[in-house]
Amino acid sequence: MNAGPLLSAQLRGETILSERLRARILAYLFLSASLLFLLLTALLPADYEKVFGTGPTRYQLTGMLFAVALYEYALNHVIRFREHRGKMLPEPVRYWNALVEISIPTVGMLILSSSIPPLLTLVSPLTALYFIFILLSILRLNVLLSLWTGLLAALQYVGIAWYFHQNGGGEGVAPMFDTTALYVARSVMLLGAGIVAGVIARIIREKIVHTVQEVEAKNQAIDLFGQQVSEPVARELLRSAQALRGRLRSVTVMFLDIRDFTPFTARHAPDEVVNYLNTLFSFMIRVIGAHAGIVNQFLGDGFMTTFGAPLEDEEHAAHAVASAIEIHAGIQRMVEEGSIPPTRIGIGIHSGEALTGNIGSAERRQYSVTGSTVILASRIEQLNKIHGSDILISEETFRMAKLDSATCERIENVTVKGRADRFTIYRLA
Repeated sequence: MNAGPLLSAQLRGETILSERLRARILAYLFLSASLLFLLLTALLPADYEKVFGTGPTRYQLTGMLFAVALYEYALNHVIRFREHRGKMLPEPVRYWNALVEISIPTVGMLILSSSIPPLLTLVSPLTALYFIFILLSILRLNVLLSLWTGLLAALQYVGIAWYFHQNGGGEGVAPMFDTTALYVARSVMLLGAGIVAGVIARIIREKIVHTVQEVEAKNQAIDLFGQQVSEPVARELLRSAQALRGRLRSVTVMFLDIRDFTPFTARHAPDEVVNYLNTLFSFMIRVIGAHAGIVNQFLGDGFMTTFGAPLEDEEHAAHAVASAIEIHAGIQRMVEEGSIPPTRIGIGIHSGEALTGNIGSAERRQYSVTGSTVILASRIEQLNKIHGSDILISEETFRMAKLDSATCERIENVTVKGRADRFTIYRLA
């Protein structure tokens, strides 16, 4: 899968944050462990001496734990330093760091073996550190790093067990601790833990990828359509990338114009004009969205709307007619209620084939509908001024919408600029 710029940046950012979180957790964990170990050995000196004797083991283990805390603290700052430059730790460094960290329990057991029978160190609390490092490897969001951590833990554990066996580490321990199967089984568990951690890391990473891809898709839809589509249409567009590809479609195009808008702007303050347009357009776009249409472009005192693209709609002509009638009735109602000043509109609708698709440059694209169908719909809208009408539709739309000729007025022998032949239109209002 080729990651887009946003996806790559987001994955890198999430990985850096997770790496820093992992380093901070380990720093606090080992600092707390070193202080707790010092405290317990100071409060219970007799118990400590029974187990470890009077040698330097106490200070060696404390020093090791504290050194690891400092190491993780420094690692957190190194990751943060590179984060400010938009960079992660290099991959070889991440693998080397996993090797260093997983060696810490091994070093601890070597230190501890100077005070107690070596094989007993293999069942001491130090072995739990292997599992802690494997568990926290999930935060690296890298399957291979988790597998690498589990493999290193298994190899080091079985390796040190073999070393202790070869050097008489089983003297003075119960027979159950001097069995090879016990340590082989534990090493297999460590490897299994690494595999499980890798699976979990993969699941988390895929969820992040899925989330970022959804964000990219939503941003693309916003770039293409702004807030001009209804929520159901927007959701469908996000599910269907095919909808945005260039192709020839059967569509219905509607042009809407607000009559006498220029005189209105001359008589009113700019904020009043803006509020007036916002009120009208909010209502109109809501109606268009409810009928599965989209507003392709605003034209100052009007706009162009498409039905049947980018989403397939077999009833696009009927939906366009229904939205035009609803808009016309809604404006009359708002005028009667006094929520807007007296307003007239002109609507022209035509159905036919048009070229649709996501058109533009790499930096900026826009979903467009072009062709003679669009031009004729615009020309039909202008005919409203000649015929004193509010809604005119072409014969193609009349036929595709399956309208009844008794509900509208037939106007024949119509001509428009740029078209030599005569055609028929229908007046709906």
